[in-house]
Amino acid sequence: MIEYKYPEEREILIHYAEKMENETALDILKQGVVSNREQALALSQFYWGMIDVAADDQGSGFPLLEKEGIEQWMEYIFHSLNGYLVSNGYEEEWDQE
Repeated sequence: MIEYKYPEEREILIHYAEKMENETALDILKQGVVSNREQALALSQFYWGMIDVAADDQGSGFPLLEKEGIEQWMEYIFHSLNGYLVSNGYEEEWDQE
């Protein structure tokens, strides 16, 4: 299971997966596991794309991000996803982006 330092990380990820209409990422996040190389790559690509979207909208529509800003939350999420993927053998997929 993907372990987050803060539960809000998962909420933020799901918010952006829905906003970006990324069903693959949404499925992975709801299941909480990556089962293969393709999913690891999809999650990595989603994260890096999400950063651009979050920077563009400055968290509008997500009260936590509007109040506290996106930078720190993106860093927390980075460490959670990086730690999960690397520890499960998907370092190459994470590093591709």
